[in-house]
Amino acid sequence: MDNTIRVKIDEKEQKQIFIKFIKKFKRDFTKASNYLGISNSCLSKYKRGVIKYIPEDVLIKVTDYLKIDKPLILERGTLTDIRRNYIKKSYPILAEKYGVPWTKEIVKRRDSKGISLEDFPDYIFIYLKDEYRSRLLECAYNYAGSLNKFSKIISVSPSTLETWYKGKQKDPIRNKIGLQFMPLSKLKLISKILVEDNNHEFSMENIERNIVMYRMQAGVPIKNPKFPVKESPEMIRLLFHLLGDGYSGNKKNSANYKNTCKELLDEFKQDLKIFGEVPIYEQEYSIKFPRIIAELIENFYGVNTMTFESRISDKIKKLPKRYLYHGIRAFADDEGCLGNSRVTLYSGNRDLLEGIKGILDYIKIRRSGIRTFFNPKATSLKGYEIGIQDLELYRKKMGFIHPKKKEKLEEYVRKKKTKRRKRLLKLKS
Repeated sequence: MDNTIRVKIDEKEQKQIFIKFIKKFKRDFTKASNYLGISNSCLSKYKRGVIKYIPEDVLIKVTDYLKIDKPLILERGTLTDIRRNYIKKSYPILAEKYGVPWTKEIVKRRDSKGISLEDFPDYIFIYLKDEYRSRLLECAYNYAGSLNKFSKIISVSPSTLETWYKGKQKDPIRNKIGLQFMPLSKLKLISKILVEDNNHEFSMENIERNIVMYRMQAGVPIKNPKFPVKESPEMIRLLFHLLGDGYSGNKKNSANYKNTCKELLDEFKQDLKIFGEVPIYEQEYSIKFPRIIAELIENFYGVNTMTFESRISDKIKKLPKRYLYHGIRAFADDEGCLGNSRVTLYSGNRDLLEGIKGILDYIKIRRSGIRTFFNPKATSLKGYEIGIQDLELYRKKMGFIHPKKKEKLEEYVRKKKTKRRKRLLKLKS
């Protein structure tokens, strides 16, 4: 255990003191650090304010050498003491962010396993591995005494149970043998019955591991699915693309994502792979994909991605900052443009932009207020915009994938840095 006493002083004062100290050694870091008995890298971090808790004996050596008064100590203690105090100070902030009891909410989020089979809607159809499916249904028949008796328990016909067992059924119209998927609603019921009979081999968690593919009642299935679908940058980008240029589909239409930028379409295709081998239909400026994917994301984050219904839900607001950066970047790639020293985000939905504004405040990105403008193309004849003003920070944390927007941002930041260097040179001269 490190029992070194450390102190924290005003950051600006800390930088000034160590700059003076290094100047006394004619900016020779090695001599200065040797005098203090520390490494060059530590001295550099103290000078830049990267390390805010300095060993007290180091600070005393510096002030004694400079023959200056000891600065005001803001905090003092071992690293253990400092961490303990930091946690205590964080309690009110965590309570405000997560509500009461906030500890349970944090544990819940920490232990979240992402989207599991339990989160899937009952109208999904599942195809299991042959051997596992056979064992599952044989155990079910044994539980009831026979196939006929079990068919009555779950309210399906014996012939339907037989086709589930075989995993195949003849299509009389096309005169072809096709795969027979099981409805998830009945699979959940069978699992519940068998688990209550202490047959845990057929728990929903184990069923997950034996799924070959799933689909809506009809259509091309998603093969080699990945369970659970964990919260990730890919998931958040898909979510915010749906809030931007995406469409979650309906009973007659697939979900789709539209964009004229090839790089964004390619990234979207790649991100879909977190669900497995997702079938897609590509057009020049759009990608169609199974609407179950969009519905799973919507249900998991408690949103409706229809243009005038979308909102930033409480669950989105509680995402870690590292994920929200990906979300804002995806939204800006779809709905943003760069000009007048800022990134402007547009939407016909004011409530959605209010939520985006809250995220920008949370991740500490300087922004403007929401402005209303006339939009003859919009249904309501009105549109809304919000500006991201700190472009250097935006570039560092988010940036763009859209090549033209990316190039424009890089050029702006480069010019701004050049101007700043010229001003500094002018001041020095």
